[in-house]
Amino acid sequence: MASHPMIIDTHIHLWRTKDISTLAWETPESPLFGTYDIPRYLKSIASTPSSYSGFVFVETDRKYTDPKDPSEDLKCWEHVLEEYRFVLGLSREPEWKGLVRGIVPWAPVHLGREAMERYQKLLDAVDAEIYGGEKHELLVGFRYLLQDKPQGTASLPKFVEGLEYIRDTGRTFDVGVDCNRHTLWQLEEAVPVLKRVKGLKIVLNHLSKPPLGREPEGGIARWRELMTELGETQAAVKLSGGFSEIPPTLAKDGDEFPEQKMISMVLDYARPLFQIFGASRIIFGSDWPVCGIGYENVMGEQTGAWPEWFKICTAVRKQLKEEGGVKGEPEDWDGIWGKNALSVYNLKPQ
Repeated sequence: MASHPMIIDTHIHLWRTKDISTLAWETPESPLFGTYDIPRYLKSIASTPSSYSGFVFVETDRKYTDPKDPSEDLKCWEHVLEEYRFVLGLSREPEWKGLVRGIVPWAPVHLGREAMERYQKLLDAVDAEIYGGEKHELLVGFRYLLQDKPQGTASLPKFVEGLEYIRDTGRTFDVGVDCNRHTLWQLEEAVPVLKRVKGLKIVLNHLSKPPLGREPEGGIARWRELMTELGETQAAVKLSGGFSEIPPTLAKDGDEFPEQKMISMVLDYARPLFQIFGASRIIFGSDWPVCGIGYENVMGEQTGAWPEWFKICTAVRKQLKEEGGVKGEPEDWDGIWGKNALSVYNLKPQ
């Protein structure tokens, strides 16, 4: 039996018990209230093929405020800086050696270039604290969620400045929009801005968070037009986040997860994205532990979400490869699991 291609999970979140109060969305009522650390993650992926080769950590929406002047930077950004310190520290622990392949922290993109430069100096100070003078190459991009921001945020001049700064560093910009709980206005605002910043490396999170099982408000044709426009940039798309968009009507089939129904719903959106971006610009991610929420709504527990999503992604990839109509060499299709992420995020090879 042929070995599985290299696997890099390009989208996971981690936090400790002491971090809970610093998460902007966490409450005691949340299904994710608790500690989600590396041991818990590794337990969730225990059935993964031996070709598993680590993960990319993505910021977890820590609390922050906007400083009125540079003297307030440390206070306003203390929680996001602590998150970076925490994950960078994990990469130094012998027990987890090689697991942390990249880190995508939050950044004050909306405050412009000058604020981004100040923020980078604070990240550099954390680097010096954890790594001394050693270069680690783990800071591979920045993320800023548009899905919970006011209309007009992405088109502000300062936001464009922030994107231009990211481009000039050669790092990626992870963008989060939500086409399920909102209309298409976030994409309609963001896509022209992302196209405007020539040379920016973009990663679209979670297939754009589409409303699985139905069309987005604004229509699937308009959604596809926007995705086609985004495809004209240097954007990649994460095959991730599907369980968060499960319709409330989806119920388990006996004692099993309704895998075929889920595959069909994901294909409705993955198919046009594969056709637009090609296999070389698709990367696998789990969105752990958030993937457990929708899965738990169906199955009554979070356990099993990671391997089930992996199975669904395997079936989606197989179906689309067999159908044809998607650009990509065999290595690009295999690269969806990990190798494509090496170039998308400029990850250091092992």
